[in-house]
Amino acid sequence: MSDASFGFGELPQDLTARIVADEVGLEFGVHGEFRLRCAIQPIFRHEDGRLTPIAADARVVPYREGRPVAAAEFLAEVADEERAIVGRAWAVLPLANVHNMGLKGIALLFRQDINDDAPDLDDLSFMVRRLKGEGFEASQLICEIGGDEQLACSLRALGMRVALGHHGAAQQDGDAVKRVLPDIVRLDRASFERFCADAATGRLLRPVVSELKTLGADVLVEGIDNESRLEIALGAGVDLLQGDLLEPAKLVGSIFAEGPRETSQYRRGECVVVPLFG
Repeated sequence: MSDASFGFGELPQDLTARIVADEVGLEFGVHGEFRLRCAIQPIFRHEDGRLTPIAADARVVPYREGRPVAAAEFLAEVADEERAIVGRAWAVLPLANVHNMGLKGIALLFRQDINDDAPDLDDLSFMVRRLKGEGFEASQLICEIGGDEQLACSLRALGMRVALGHHGAAQQDGDAVKRVLPDIVRLDRASFERFCADAATGRLLRPVVSELKTLGADVLVEGIDNESRLEIALGAGVDLLQGDLLEPAKLVGSIFAEGPRETSQYRRGECVVVPLFG
Protein backbone atom coordinates (compact mmCIF):
# COMPACT_ATOMS: atom_id res chain seq x y z
CA MET A 1 0.00 0.00 0.00
CA SER A 2 1.57 3.32 -0.96
CA ASP A 3 1.57 6.27 1.38
CA ALA A 4 0.54 8.60 -1.44
CA SER A 5 -2.58 6.51 -2.10
CA PHE A 6 -3.73 5.65 1.40
CA GLY A 7 -2.17 8.12 3.82
CA PHE A 8 -1.31 11.76 4.25
CA GLY A 9 0.36 11.98 0.88
CA GLU A 10 3.51 13.98 0.19
CA LEU A 11 5.81 14.34 3.19
CA PRO A 12 9.04 16.29 3.74
CA GLN A 13 12.14 14.97 2.03
CA ASP A 14 13.88 12.03 3.80
CA LEU A 15 10.75 11.13 5.78
CA THR A 16 8.84 9.15 3.16
CA ALA A 17 10.59 5.95 4.23
CA ARG A 18 10.21 6.79 7.91
CA ILE A 19 6.47 7.47 7.96
CA VAL A 20 4.10 5.16 6.11
CA ALA A 21 0.39 4.45 6.14
CA ASP A 22 -1.48 1.26 6.88
CA GLU A 23 -4.36 -0.07 4.78
CA VAL A 24 -6.86 2.38 6.30
CA GLY A 25 -4.60 5.43 6.07
CA LEU A 26 -3.30 5.65 9.65
CA GLU A 27 0.23 7.04 9.54
CA PHE A 28 2.94 5.39 11.65
CA GLY A 29 6.69 5.71 11.94
CA VAL A 30 9.15 2.91 11.23
CA HIS A 31 12.51 2.43 12.95
CA GLY A 32 13.90 -1.08 12.87
CA GLU A 33 11.57 -3.34 14.84
CA PHE A 34 9.81 -0.35 16.40
CA ARG A 35 6.60 1.22 15.15
CA LEU A 36 5.78 4.76 16.21
CA ARG A 37 2.08 5.35 16.60
CA CYS A 38 0.16 8.48 17.46
CA ALA A 39 -2.22 8.67 20.44
CA ILE A 40 -4.54 11.57 21.18
CA GLN A 41 -6.35 12.83 24.27
CA PRO A 42 -8.95 15.61 24.23
CA ILE A 43 -8.35 18.93 25.96
CA PHE A 44 -11.46 20.59 27.41
CA ARG A 45 -12.21 24.23 28.07
CA HIS A 46 -14.22 24.82 31.25
CA GLU A 47 -16.77 27.59 31.09
CA ASP A 48 -20.04 28.06 32.96
CA GLY A 49 -20.11 24.49 34.26
CA ARG A 50 -19.53 22.94 30.85
CA LEU A 51 -16.53 21.16 29.37
CA THR A 52 -16.07 21.63 25.66
CA PRO A 53 -13.35 19.79 23.68
CA ILE A 54 -11.27 22.48 21.99
CA ALA A 55 -8.06 20.61 21.15
CA ALA A 56 -6.47 17.20 20.94
CA ASP A 57 -3.12 16.51 22.60
CA ALA A 58 -1.14 14.29 20.22
CA ARG A 59 1.71 12.13 21.48
CA VAL A 60 3.92 9.57 19.80
CA VAL A 61 4.06 6.12 21.42
CA PRO A 62 6.76 3.60 20.42
CA TYR A 63 5.57 0.00 19.95
CA ARG A 64 7.62 -3.17 19.72
CA GLU A 65 6.06 -6.52 18.89
CA GLY A 66 2.64 -4.92 19.23
CA ARG A 67 3.20 -3.56 22.75
CA PRO A 68 3.87 0.04 23.83
CA VAL A 69 7.30 0.75 25.32
CA ALA A 70 8.73 3.76 27.17
CA ALA A 71 10.31 6.47 25.07
CA ALA A 72 13.58 5.98 27.00
CA GLU A 73 13.66 2.31 26.00
CA PHE A 74 13.11 3.25 22.38
CA LEU A 75 15.77 5.97 22.44
CA ALA A 76 18.30 3.60 23.97
CA GLU A 77 18.21 1.64 20.72
CA VAL A 78 18.46 4.63 18.38
CA ALA A 79 22.04 5.16 17.20
CA ASP A 80 23.49 8.65 17.60
CA GLU A 81 23.68 9.18 13.86
CA GLU A 82 19.96 8.32 13.58
CA ARG A 83 18.75 10.67 16.32
CA ALA A 84 18.17 13.65 14.04
CA ILE A 85 16.06 11.86 11.43
CA VAL A 86 14.10 9.94 14.08
CA GLY A 87 13.44 13.22 15.89
CA ARG A 88 12.10 14.75 12.69
CA ALA A 89 9.77 11.82 12.11
CA TRP A 90 8.63 12.01 15.76
CA ALA A 91 7.72 15.69 15.38
CA VAL A 92 5.97 15.35 11.99
CA LEU A 93 3.94 12.21 12.76
CA PRO A 94 1.11 13.97 14.68
CA LEU A 95 0.70 16.48 11.84
CA ALA A 96 0.63 13.69 9.26
CA ASN A 97 -2.24 12.12 11.22
CA VAL A 98 -4.43 15.23 11.35
CA HIS A 99 -6.83 13.68 8.85
CA ASN A 100 -7.25 10.67 11.19
CA MET A 101 -8.06 12.61 14.37
CA GLY A 102 -11.55 13.93 13.78
CA LEU A 103 -10.26 17.43 14.43
CA LYS A 104 -12.90 19.41 12.61
CA GLY A 105 -13.13 22.80 14.28
CA ILE A 106 -10.61 22.11 17.06
CA ALA A 107 -6.85 22.45 17.45
CA LEU A 108 -3.93 20.04 17.63
CA LEU A 109 -1.34 20.35 20.42
CA PHE A 110 1.95 18.66 19.63
CA ARG A 111 5.46 18.71 21.04
CA GLN A 112 8.89 19.31 19.62
CA ASP A 113 11.02 16.29 18.83
CA ILE A 114 12.02 13.52 21.21
CA ASN A 115 15.61 14.77 21.50
CA ASP A 116 14.47 18.09 23.04
CA ASP A 117 16.08 19.95 20.14
CA ALA A 118 14.27 22.70 18.28
CA PRO A 119 11.86 21.30 15.68
CA ASP A 120 12.92 21.43 12.05
CA LEU A 121 11.27 24.61 10.81
CA ASP A 122 11.52 23.53 7.18
CA ASP A 123 9.52 20.39 8.02
CA LEU A 124 6.92 22.39 9.92
CA SER A 125 6.64 24.96 7.13
CA PHE A 126 6.12 22.13 4.63
CA MET A 127 3.43 20.53 6.77
CA VAL A 128 1.66 23.86 7.34
CA ARG A 129 1.40 24.35 3.58
CA ARG A 130 0.15 20.79 3.04
CA LEU A 131 -2.42 21.02 5.81
CA LYS A 132 -3.68 24.38 4.61
CA GLY A 133 -4.37 22.71 1.27
CA GLU A 134 -6.61 20.28 3.17
CA GLY A 135 -8.45 23.09 4.96
CA PHE A 136 -6.56 22.84 8.26
CA GLU A 137 -5.26 26.31 9.18
CA ALA A 138 -1.91 26.89 10.88
CA SER A 139 -3.69 28.65 13.75
CA GLN A 140 -5.16 25.25 14.68
CA LEU A 141 -1.64 23.95 15.37
CA ILE A 142 -0.20 24.54 18.84
CA CYS A 143 3.47 23.62 19.26
CA GLU A 144 4.69 23.11 22.81
CA ILE A 145 8.24 24.34 23.40
CA GLY A 146 10.59 25.27 26.24
CA GLY A 147 11.57 28.88 26.93
CA ASP A 148 13.11 29.70 23.53
CA GLU A 149 11.83 33.13 22.55
CA GLN A 150 13.34 33.00 19.04
CA LEU A 151 11.69 29.66 18.34
CA ALA A 152 8.36 31.02 19.53
CA CYS A 153 8.70 33.91 17.07
CA SER A 154 9.53 31.49 14.23
CA LEU A 155 6.48 29.34 14.98
CA ARG A 156 4.21 32.37 15.07
CA ALA A 157 5.65 33.48 11.74
CA LEU A 158 4.33 30.17 10.36
CA GLY A 159 0.91 31.03 11.78
CA MET A 160 1.03 28.54 14.67
CA ARG A 161 0.20 29.13 18.30
CA VAL A 162 2.68 28.41 21.08
CA ALA A 163 2.39 26.46 24.32
CA LEU A 164 5.00 26.56 27.06
CA GLY A 165 5.54 23.28 28.90
CA HIS A 166 6.19 23.18 32.64
CA HIS A 167 7.54 19.84 33.77
CA GLY A 168 8.22 18.21 37.13
CA ALA A 169 8.60 19.79 40.53
CA ALA A 170 10.58 22.90 39.56
CA GLN A 171 9.11 26.32 40.21
CA GLN A 172 7.31 27.87 37.28
CA ASP A 173 9.69 30.14 35.37
CA GLY A 174 7.77 33.39 35.23
CA ASP A 175 10.53 35.00 33.17
CA ALA A 176 10.12 32.32 30.50
CA VAL A 177 6.41 33.10 30.30
CA LYS A 178 7.18 36.80 29.91
CA ARG A 179 9.78 36.11 27.23
CA VAL A 180 7.77 33.63 25.17
CA LEU A 181 4.29 35.09 25.79
CA PRO A 182 2.69 31.70 25.14
CA ASP A 183 -0.94 31.20 24.26
CA ILE A 184 -1.02 28.25 26.70
CA VAL A 185 1.05 27.22 29.71
CA ARG A 186 0.76 23.50 30.41
CA LEU A 187 1.30 22.12 33.91
CA ASP A 188 2.20 18.48 33.37
CA ARG A 189 1.09 15.62 35.61
CA ALA A 190 4.07 15.90 37.98
CA SER A 191 3.60 19.67 38.36
CA PHE A 192 -0.11 19.31 39.08
CA GLU A 193 0.44 16.47 41.55
CA ARG A 194 2.41 18.85 43.75
CA PHE A 195 -0.84 20.74 44.34
CA CYS A 196 -2.88 17.62 45.02
CA ALA A 197 -1.05 16.42 48.14
CA ASP A 198 -3.60 17.97 50.51
CA ALA A 199 -6.22 20.72 50.68
CA ALA A 200 -3.80 23.37 51.95
CA THR A 201 -1.37 22.74 49.12
CA GLY A 202 -4.21 22.66 46.62
CA ARG A 203 -5.13 26.22 47.54
CA LEU A 204 -1.69 27.35 46.35
CA LEU A 205 -2.63 26.55 42.77
CA ARG A 206 -5.05 29.45 42.43
CA PRO A 207 -2.46 32.27 42.71
CA VAL A 208 -0.21 30.43 40.24
CA VAL A 209 -3.08 30.19 37.75
CA SER A 210 -4.05 33.82 38.35
CA GLU A 211 -0.52 35.04 37.68
CA LEU A 212 -0.27 33.10 34.44
CA LYS A 213 -3.62 34.44 33.29
CA THR A 214 -2.43 37.96 34.08
CA LEU A 215 0.44 37.33 31.67
CA GLY A 216 -2.09 36.49 28.96
CA ALA A 217 -1.85 32.69 28.91
CA ASP A 218 -4.55 30.06 29.19
CA VAL A 219 -3.59 27.43 31.77
CA LEU A 220 -3.78 23.75 30.83
CA VAL A 221 -3.62 21.15 33.62
CA GLU A 222 -2.76 17.56 32.77
CA GLY A 223 -3.62 14.64 35.04
CA ILE A 224 -7.33 15.14 35.82
CA ASP A 225 -7.67 11.48 36.74
CA ASN A 226 -10.23 11.59 39.56
CA GLU A 227 -12.91 13.82 41.01
CA SER A 228 -10.76 15.43 43.68
CA ARG A 229 -8.24 16.56 41.07
CA LEU A 230 -11.05 17.95 38.95
CA GLU A 231 -12.32 19.93 41.96
CA ILE A 232 -8.84 21.32 42.69
CA ALA A 233 -8.40 22.46 39.09
CA LEU A 234 -11.86 24.01 38.85
CA GLY A 235 -11.43 25.72 42.21
CA ALA A 236 -8.18 27.26 41.00
CA GLY A 237 -9.82 28.69 37.89
CA VAL A 238 -7.94 26.50 35.42
CA ASP A 239 -9.02 27.18 31.82
CA LEU A 240 -8.12 23.91 30.10
CA LEU A 241 -8.36 20.38 31.48
CA GLN A 242 -6.99 17.03 30.38
CA GLY A 243 -7.00 13.61 32.02
CA ASP A 244 -8.29 10.08 32.20
CA LEU A 245 -11.36 11.04 34.25
CA LEU A 246 -12.59 13.12 31.32
CA GLU A 247 -11.33 10.77 28.62
CA PRO A 248 -8.23 8.55 28.36
CA ALA A 249 -5.81 8.80 25.46
CA LYS A 250 -6.38 6.43 22.57
CA LEU A 251 -4.66 5.70 19.29
CA VAL A 252 -5.64 7.73 16.25
CA GLY A 253 -8.51 6.27 14.35
CA SER A 254 -10.85 6.42 17.35
CA ILE A 255 -14.04 8.42 16.86
CA PHE A 256 -14.03 11.87 18.42
CA ALA A 257 -17.47 13.06 19.49
CA GLU A 258 -18.17 16.76 19.25
CA GLY A 259 -20.08 19.02 21.60
CA PRO A 260 -19.85 20.17 25.23
CA ARG A 261 -20.33 18.03 28.34
CA GLU A 262 -21.76 19.08 31.71
CA THR A 263 -19.12 19.14 34.44
CA SER A 264 -21.64 17.52 36.80
CA GLN A 265 -21.52 14.23 34.90
CA TYR A 266 -17.97 13.66 36.15
CA ARG A 267 -18.88 14.25 39.80
CA ARG A 268 -19.98 11.61 42.34
CA GLY A 269 -21.83 9.49 39.80
CA GLU A 270 -24.60 12.06 39.36
CA CYS A 271 -24.58 11.21 35.65
CA VAL A 272 -23.07 8.54 33.52
CA VAL A 273 -19.86 9.71 31.88
CA VAL A 274 -20.24 9.82 28.11
CA PRO A 275 -16.93 8.88 26.49
CA LEU A 276 -15.62 11.07 23.69
CA PHE A 277 -14.16 8.17 21.77
CA GLY A 278 -15.80 5.04 20.39
